[in-house]
Amino acid sequence: MFGFSSLIASYKRLIAVFSAMLIFLTSGAKAQVTVSQLLVRGVTKSPLAIPSYSFYEPTVKIPKTGALEKKASHTIYLAKNESEYCQIALQTRLDREKARVSLTPFTNEKGETLETTFCEEYYVKTTGETVFGSYPDALIPITVGSEYQMPMVGMQNYPLFIGVRTAKDAAPGDYTAKLTLLCNDSVNDKHERLDLEVTAHVWDFTLPDAPSMDTAMGLGKGDVARAHHVDANSEKATELYKAYYEFLLQRHVSAYNLPVDILSDEADAYMSDPRCTSFCVPYADDDTIRAYRDKLQTNPDWAAKAYFYPIDEPHSTADVNAYNKIIARLRNVWGDDFHMVTPFYGIELKDNETGDVIRNLEVQSGNSDILCPETVCFSDGKFAGAIAERAAQGDKIWWYVCCGPGPKTDYCNLFTQQEGIRHRILFWQQKQQNVTGLLYWSTTYWTDVGGDPWSSAWTTPWTGVDTFGDGSLLYDGYHVGVDGPVSSLRLEAVANGIEDYEYLTMAERLLGSSYVNKTIAKVAKDLTDYTRSDALFAKVRTELGAAIEKKS
Repeated sequence: MFGFSSLIASYKRLIAVFSAMLIFLTSGAKAQVTVSQLLVRGVTKSPLAIPSYSFYEPTVKIPKTGALEKKASHTIYLAKNESEYCQIALQTRLDREKARVSLTPFTNEKGETLETTFCEEYYVKTTGETVFGSYPDALIPITVGSEYQMPMVGMQNYPLFIGVRTAKDAAPGDYTAKLTLLCNDSVNDKHERLDLEVTAHVWDFTLPDAPSMDTAMGLGKGDVARAHHVDANSEKATELYKAYYEFLLQRHVSAYNLPVDILSDEADAYMSDPRCTSFCVPYADDDTIRAYRDKLQTNPDWAAKAYFYPIDEPHSTADVNAYNKIIARLRNVWGDDFHMVTPFYGIELKDNETGDVIRNLEVQSGNSDILCPETVCFSDGKFAGAIAERAAQGDKIWWYVCCGPGPKTDYCNLFTQQEGIRHRILFWQQKQQNVTGLLYWSTTYWTDVGGDPWSSAWTTPWTGVDTFGDGSLLYDGYHVGVDGPVSSLRLEAVANGIEDYEYLTMAERLLGSSYVNKTIAKVAKDLTDYTRSDALFAKVRTELGAAIEKKS
């Protein structure tokens, strides 16, 4: 149902473009122009003016070329202890080798500032320009308050990421940041200069440090070390892993593995950090597992976050037998109170060799207490009911995406070429399905792109010809002179989606589950029927935040 309104909007834009072309070509203009020149829009007075610009919602993936929208201003809405962002795309008709851009911190009338982030969006290639082309994803940091040289090719879009993060004690109200673009050496040339403002409105309620939903995502120390050209066993590799781990944690994402040994004193602070929702206990020898048990059981919070993950996606009789042996061993070594997650991608799977049918809920009954099916399983009503029963019995319910559900399906995932709104709505659907955690297999799988995610988004060619960005939500900073990680639009969407989940959880407590269900239904009817309208999504989220503020 949501797809029809998006189609109508596309037709309207197409008609507007051709109307503008017709008017221009019949106006008596003597100059020869190209179609691409006529497509320059933005919010400037003339369709051929330079420079041109438009603001965009965070969920938009701005194409590398083509007409800009006509949004002259933007307000970012967020709570205290939250991050949010918007985008702006710049375009010039002619090449400008000396273009410079700058952004001031968000500041209110009292001179109080908010933590401000400014990035250039880097277009990463998929298979090729004729297949999928390039998509904005990597976020190259720009120092706030300083000029950033950004040579601009005429008729090409240059999207910039404008982010803001609030502290728990931030004053509510409006904050303004000023963006300046200079296209030549003459700072007073109004035809070659843009002076713009963007507003951040801070609501008067606060998100908690401890997320209401769990996360568990892979982070490869070896991947990071190789990308930064250091030895995987060196102190520098450990330092880098800690930086990447913290970077994810700042975005409400808990990596599988702690940066240090669980048995070390240094691990205590990591396990006690309220931002950490989970960590994996290594499947080690008997004595080590007993040592982990003895330490973790001294602190109920640590024990609740700890889980085993020794086998993935059992899909054959042999896998089930191996799984049962693992369960028996853990019961013998640890006891009966260990937590275990075993992701599975099918409700029922047939072993092609033996003919046995693997029923994952039955296999894991009484064994794995963190049930983690692929998202598509929840489209089966009978399965969703069975999962609800397991939740009522005390099991945790997580879900996961990876190379599946594939990008050609209507299911939400985190692929580079998918619309950004699908990354964000995934978390609204998660709340809709009463799922309390998201697992994602890796954020740094760069092996099949030669350790260089900047060169290609085809990170897992063995999973399909179109699984771009699978297993890679981060970029190595080495490529751009950063001694640590570089974020992506997809990771920032995940972070904001987790915060959206927090909004919905707070609203559930303050306004009731009926209100939350109706709110989610405005943007998502189910797992495959949801809006593609970035404006509608932003509107519903703003209404949700305002309702929470009113009740807080």
